[in-house]
Amino acid sequence: MLIVNIILLVVAVIVVFFIISQLVVIVQQGEVKVVESFGKYVKTLDPGLHFLIPILYVVRRRVSLKQTPIQIEPQSVITRDNVIVEIDEAIKYHVTDARAFVYDNEDSVTSMIQDCQSNLRGIIGKMELNEVLNGTEEINLNLYESVKDITSGYGLSIDRINIGEISVSDEIVNSMNKLITASRDKESLITISEGKKQSVILESEAKSSEMQIDAEARARQTKIDADARAERTKIDAAAEADRIAMITEAETARIKEINKAIAESHLTDEMIAYLGIEAFKHVVENNGNTVIMPSNLTELGNVPAIKELWQQTK
Repeated sequence: MLIVNIILLVVAVIVVFFIISQLVVIVQQGEVKVVESFGKYVKTLDPGLHFLIPILYVVRRRVSLKQTPIQIEPQSVITRDNVIVEIDEAIKYHVTDARAFVYDNEDSVTSMIQDCQSNLRGIIGKMELNEVLNGTEEINLNLYESVKDITSGYGLSIDRINIGEISVSDEIVNSMNKLITASRDKESLITISEGKKQSVILESEAKSSEMQIDAEARARQTKIDADARAERTKIDAAAEADRIAMITEAETARIKEINKAIAESHLTDEMIAYLGIEAFKHVVENNGNTVIMPSNLTELGNVPAIKELWQQTK
């Protein structure tokens, strides 16, 4: 009988402890617990100590609110220029709505992964291989923008998406290496051509400057020569003017002396006319002189001295 009482006591203690364990609910920091009543959502328990009536209420699921990293397996995608590449992704997410996370989607994490893969295929399909290899940051941003609203519908928020390794086939790698080599050769040829072009330009500019300097020097020398000739002509003209002035002055003085001598000799008009006839006769007698006679010789007869000489000769 004693043994039976002990067994009943132990069972009672176990039942009490079970009831207490179902009554007391402890929620850790960084998580919540979803409570149901007969299969229906009732509330979400925040971190701390809570009491629930057993059987009437039950904890359906513990949901972590911490940021969770997840690595997505590499997937094959085709670029716009029909190159197959393999890309893996790393996602960091956290739960924002425990009720939606538990009840609105059967597997919210799997749905998030599928949404990321699907949108990544669409983004890569619009880009060429070179853009994919050099545009990981752009791909990350576009992928985040395309899935953030979708995942929020079932209680998830994506904090960051990182594109990992991008792999291409060896054939594509060899083709890219050849393309890079050709591009470098092209750039080298362009650099050499640009150098020659600049050399020709500099040489032409140097020749042009030299010709301009020579032309300016010749122009200055021509101006100096012209100024010198003008100055010399000016000096010669001044000297000639002085000479003519001196001759004119001397001739004027001579004429004045002659007129003075004539005035002082008290010669009559007849004597002056006679002297003129005598001078004319000497001119005529000289064979080296050319004498132009007036067309009307009778006009000479009007001069008394000439008329008298004409009569004597006759």
